[in-house]
Amino acid sequence: MTVKQRQNLAQRQRLALTPAMRDSLAILRTPAERLAETLEQEAERNPFLLLEPPRAPAGAVFDAALAVDPAGESLHSAVDRQLALMRLDTRTRAAARFLAAELRPDGYLDAPLDGLAAETEVPLATLEAGLAALQECEPAGIGARNLAECMALQLREAGFGLTFARAVSDRLDDFADGRWGKVARELGITFDEARRIGRILRGLSGRPVEHGHPVPSAPVPEVVVDIGRSGQIEVRLNRDALPRLRLMQVPRHALGSGALGPLYDRASATTAALGARWRTVLKVVRHIVALQPGFFLHGRASIAPTSRAEAAAALDMHASTLGRAIAGKALLWDGQIHPLELFFQNPVQVAEGAVSAFDMRRRIRALIASENPVHPLADDEIRAQLWKEGVDIARRTVTKYRKCMDIPSSFARRRRKVSGAAETQGENRDK
Repeated sequence: MTVKQRQNLAQRQRLALTPAMRDSLAILRTPAERLAETLEQEAERNPFLLLEPPRAPAGAVFDAALAVDPAGESLHSAVDRQLALMRLDTRTRAAARFLAAELRPDGYLDAPLDGLAAETEVPLATLEAGLAALQECEPAGIGARNLAECMALQLREAGFGLTFARAVSDRLDDFADGRWGKVARELGITFDEARRIGRILRGLSGRPVEHGHPVPSAPVPEVVVDIGRSGQIEVRLNRDALPRLRLMQVPRHALGSGALGPLYDRASATTAALGARWRTVLKVVRHIVALQPGFFLHGRASIAPTSRAEAAAALDMHASTLGRAIAGKALLWDGQIHPLELFFQNPVQVAEGAVSAFDMRRRIRALIASENPVHPLADDEIRAQLWKEGVDIARRTVTKYRKCMDIPSSFARRRRKVSGAAETQGENRDK
């Protein structure tokens, strides 16, 4: 066998492992409320798996977490169905399905392809082909790795060529600020065409998936954080909200040489993957508790800024593994459910160093809560106040944080005040 033949054989062997690895990684990423269904389907196909459904305790917190709209098709199922209709070679289809399992609930792909290639030993070119296929699926923008790519994919869906759409998405700040002359010159279009594209951009979504796919109103907390008898914070698995899976113990010689052996091996791998999932999530939450004393011991006063890359390095974990471990997961603390993603936020630079986006939103909310209701603060005024406090962020960042908190604009808040005053005057006249 030549060197080239051996290399090709090794590559085929690595790619043959992709479905098994995909299943294992999918188990880590799957939120608790979906995991029971996934494992139930696996147990139906495999007689060596014994599954007990999760026993979620009663209570308002868990009732809210389990209030999932069962109607409609899941995002993963919708993407898988579309991929099945495409003319793809086996490796590209497998790569696309693997990447589909890596999608965040909002449709973004935040795991870098080179990292996934190194982790799974699948060639980068194969993953790139799989991503191209994934990004052909609906809703437009699925599989985008950042806002610019999401906008480009949606512009392509609107009828623009992909190259031109990418050129437009590289100038989102210019479009947002209305620099029509600049973008017209750089893109080689007319002033009016630049404004028309600006109107189209305002109608696009910043997230590939916002509506149309069932998403839990709150994730089921897999980990409970509370104060133990010794007065120390304790972290434990919430086993009553998790499926219990056991492997039927059978002597290896009793399996024979038929199909039972591979079935038993798959069952063993599934139970091992589930155990590894729980250990990984528990490890991450313990790191969160150690890193965020201000949140857990001082009334959720603050969250220290910590990126996923920093946490992954501290945990001696691959960044993509950390991403799967926190995706759709949550912990229960002090009677409230908190998504794990809340605790991993890139720092916002301020005069004293850095704060988290969580703290920045809290400050913006406090400024709005104390504003004069007759003259509510515009986003520019909020930005100016933050600048005086040593925080230098753009107006559009203030707008983004305000929208994340579902706080209306200053115009809408003023209109609400005027409308409320008019209703009060009307009621007084009627008395």
